[in-house]
Amino acid sequence: MTRLKQYILTREVFLNAIIFLMWGYMLLAYFRGFIGMVPLMKDYQAEAEIVLVSLIVLAALPAVINRMATIDWEFMVGCLCLYIINFWAFPDNYDILVENMFPTLCLTVPFIMMGRMLDIDKYIRPMVAISTLCILLDTFYFLMYMRNPAKMAERMAGEYYMYQAYRLLPHVMLMFWRGMKEPSLWKLVIAILGTFLILAYGTRGPLACLGIFCLVYFFAFARFRFSLWIKGSMVALGVLATIFSRPILIFLQESLSTLDMSTRIIERMLTGGLLHDTGRGFIKMRLYEYLERPDTFWGYGLFGCSRFGMKYPHNFFLDFFFSFGYMAGTVLLILIAYIITKAFLQARTATERELILMFLCMTVLKLFFSSTFIQEGFFFALIGYCITIIIRHKHDTQHSNSLGSI
Repeated sequence: MTRLKQYILTREVFLNAIIFLMWGYMLLAYFRGFIGMVPLMKDYQAEAEIVLVSLIVLAALPAVINRMATIDWEFMVGCLCLYIINFWAFPDNYDILVENMFPTLCLTVPFIMMGRMLDIDKYIRPMVAISTLCILLDTFYFLMYMRNPAKMAERMAGEYYMYQAYRLLPHVMLMFWRGMKEPSLWKLVIAILGTFLILAYGTRGPLACLGIFCLVYFFAFARFRFSLWIKGSMVALGVLATIFSRPILIFLQESLSTLDMSTRIIERMLTGGLLHDTGRGFIKMRLYEYLERPDTFWGYGLFGCSRFGMKYPHNFFLDFFFSFGYMAGTVLLILIAYIITKAFLQARTATERELILMFLCMTVLKLFFSSTFIQEGFFFALIGYCITIIIRHKHDTQHSNSLGSI
């Protein structure tokens, strides 16, 4: 209760609320479900969600504006101007730009303010609580949802749940991170439960992102007693798991089948088709061919893939090249890499560097498999968080220099 009071009984209660809302936005789906069970409200689920979010945003707006620096206003205005310019520069994208204007400018780009306001030491405990709730609710819902005969038929017909898996990924990553950083059995149990659920959703990208994050963090960042021996043991277990991978996979396949969960990933592992690109290589090849046309110096604009019947390029670099052209896209990618690298090197604590690593794995790495940076809110949060670290380091340096001159 004492820990809860420090986030509620404060003048920044709504600022805290909007941070928690951004981190746990997937809980809004369960809020809609709850509203759907209220007799007089069940026909107004979307409206209830809009009212709830609007009230939180409006209440937090004074505190957010008070914290915004010049660079924040410049970034927000710059994004708005860039979007408007796309209407003029790429008229073929008009319909898709209109369709995505509100989600992009009002629901995605503002995530940069989450990164700018995020004090990880202050917010880590409630973020862990939110992630735990997300994993438990998603597990419960998935198990109940799969009992629906219609949804069972969809799954048997090859339907899988990529959106849900990627939506859950940040929360599973956070639980693994905190469970390994401050060894905690219950956090690791929740993380393993979330991993099992992602596996059951039957899509490879989230598992790859999660696996890379856990491996990099465990071997490069984790520090604890007897870490050398434990890491060596994990390598040995990994070798054994590789040797006996087939019986392990068969056991997992049977376990998932017993629970009426998807065995799509396991089946692809057993048949050697896990690395098959499912046509994405062809998409990338075609998009690169389109970029070779003489009139594409500035690319095809935001959401330019849509004019060729594609949602996104399935490649982080190609997404920038296709949106802005090779020259401008390269400049933006170098700028992003510079901001992230500089922030990583200037971070005060290991916790800040580890958070940057987690954001990288759940956004940039994800964008090599699915989605587009234009609709990835946590990507903007990563940029905002890195800018905060760089600005703080500059202020600290100036302060120390001024003290040294006294």
